[in-house]
Amino acid sequence: MSVLRGDRGTAVTAGVAAVILVAAAAWFGVGVSSANPKLADVGAWLWTAARGRIVHVNGLSGEVDGYLDDKAGRRLRVVQDGGNVLLVDDRTGYVSRVEPSQLSVTETRDLGAAGMQLAMSGNTAYAVDPAAGKVQRIDPATLDTAGAALTLPGPLGAARIDGGGRLWVPVTARGQVVPVTNGTAATPVKVGEPGEELSVTIAGGLPVVVNTRAATATTIGSDGGVGEITLPKDVARAAKGGALTPAATEGSLVPILAPGDSGLLVVVDTASNSVLSTRLATGDPSGLGVPQVLGSKVYVPDQGSGALIVWDSAAGGRPTTLQVAREPGPVDVFVKDGLLWANDENGDKAVVIDPEGRKHDVDKGDSDVPGPSNTPKPRPTPSTEPTRPDTPPEREPDPDPDPVTTTPARETPTRETPTRTPSTKPSATAPSAPGAVTARSGPGKVTVTFSASTGGEVERYTLKTSGDGRSTPQSVDADGPFRFEFTGGDCANEYTFTVVAHWQGGGVESEPSAGVRPCVAPGSPTAFAAKAKNRGAELTWTAPEGADDATTYELTGAATSSGIKGTSFTVSGLANNQKHTFKLKARNAAGESPEVATAEADLAYPRQQYKNASNDDTNTLIRPGPSTSGTAGTIPKGQYITLTVICQVKGSSYTDSSTGRSSDIWNRIESQYGNGYLNDTLVATPDGGFPEGPLFECTD
Repeated sequence: MSVLRGDRGTAVTAGVAAVILVAAAAWFGVGVSSANPKLADVGAWLWTAARGRIVHVNGLSGEVDGYLDDKAGRRLRVVQDGGNVLLVDDRTGYVSRVEPSQLSVTETRDLGAAGMQLAMSGNTAYAVDPAAGKVQRIDPATLDTAGAALTLPGPLGAARIDGGGRLWVPVTARGQVVPVTNGTAATPVKVGEPGEELSVTIAGGLPVVVNTRAATATTIGSDGGVGEITLPKDVARAAKGGALTPAATEGSLVPILAPGDSGLLVVVDTASNSVLSTRLATGDPSGLGVPQVLGSKVYVPDQGSGALIVWDSAAGGRPTTLQVAREPGPVDVFVKDGLLWANDENGDKAVVIDPEGRKHDVDKGDSDVPGPSNTPKPRPTPSTEPTRPDTPPEREPDPDPDPVTTTPARETPTRETPTRTPSTKPSATAPSAPGAVTARSGPGKVTVTFSASTGGEVERYTLKTSGDGRSTPQSVDADGPFRFEFTGGDCANEYTFTVVAHWQGGGVESEPSAGVRPCVAPGSPTAFAAKAKNRGAELTWTAPEGADDATTYELTGAATSSGIKGTSFTVSGLANNQKHTFKLKARNAAGESPEVATAEADLAYPRQQYKNASNDDTNTLIRPGPSTSGTAGTIPKGQYITLTVICQVKGSSYTDSSTGRSSDIWNRIESQYGNGYLNDTLVATPDGGFPEGPLFECTD
């Protein structure tokens, strides 16, 4: 999985006229460690500005096991994937490769521009200059360029590499994403209108493109099929620069944060097409950073507090806070090796979290580890006689709590004598508003969860909706479960939900949820089949699970039609004696199916065997075309033979003098006396219609 850090990718000039190799030790100020260190396979490199160094942290223990110093104290960005570790100086455009086994920088290249965008996955890496629209493939092992640079219309969005090694480049000027394989651009995928803000996330190895202004998420399947999921309209209210999405997620969940005044967090499940949304209660939503997801938990950095906001998308409820830095400031968050890393770049603190939510605090200031100029200090050998401290030993601290669990601080009891008051019934106080209202779309429903009020005594909770529908249950007890289900709404409409806490003094309302539709984008239709007919096909299919009256179908390929209702459709006007391929996808107001169903109809001529007719008076002439002129063969008078009739076509009218019958239908035939055309009065075909079933019309 590619790990491209930062909410806005940085870019490198791809058309490199000259690549300069700089002495690594002189530029970065490091050398080979004499310690011959062995770094943990499960780990990550973290930058710390306070010490001008990057440290390697063991992901399983949270311990620092190696470091590199930058004597110049420059802020560097770390791009890492597997065994490849690159350091990027955004001010100068210099990129260096770290050799972890030697704790040294082995290669440094001047790639020509500051503020680079560098995407890397395995042995595939690209440098992208978003302003100039340049895309250049590079070798992550040597930093050499590979092949010619590709030029696309700038400005370009942050590019990502999918599980198949394809680079996906957002071309804002055209509302497209362009797939690039081995440095060559393929057919663009349209995901919006020119100028709309686009961001790409690789979810489970496949690209998902979020269009902020259109409030859509476009999914691109492994077979190239394109689907669309409609997002809440509030996503379009994101601040300038668009919604924030991670570079990649390890599963099907894609978190989307709309920064600005809303603090809206949306989670899209590309496996079920469901959309989940909640609002993060924070002092300054504009200070929130790129969300990351590990398991079902979403982690949002908050530079206003130097902490992580942690929210479990599966359980819902009130988000919690996990402090990372000692003071407010940016926290760099990414997922690597199945672990979530949160790094205070300005200080010595970091946190590593596993999928179960267990965390390790990291002290990046630990220098008692292998580095470029020192070896670990030997640990003291315990004396044979135990020490006798003068004071009792301190108790061991409790293990780190789960970051999504908070414990309220205990109040210290006072020693003052309480003042006696008359024994009267205390007056009731109003509870706080219910919080963390979450709305999750589903097939024909919306599931609403919330966190309980605090303070006063709540009698029950009810749900207010912005439109008609049914809420189940009608009310929720004070002790939960804190969940409603809304059904009966219209898929074409967004609904907002407000939870009301009832107490003896009235009701206290929560903030309304973001708008959600009571439906999900449909899956692909199944059992799609095409039965050939003359100049057309009869198409049938099975509706996807959860489809309802609001589901329509879009047909493309050999024929196009949209807004199709039901599970069948008849196509006409096709050429016979050819194969025709049809593609079908389902659509509703929540989006469209990510994959298309395909079917093929073979309109080959259904050849039939018939005898010739009315041949008692004279020879029957086989014509070269559908008219009475020319001769292609002759059937002797009195002979009745079996003919192969290929197809029928309209031509000149002919009247048989023996029977008086007339027809303008001609049969293309093959016979022992020649191949050509016979008028329908001279062939014993079924009477009625054109063409006469089961024959097809000649269209070639």
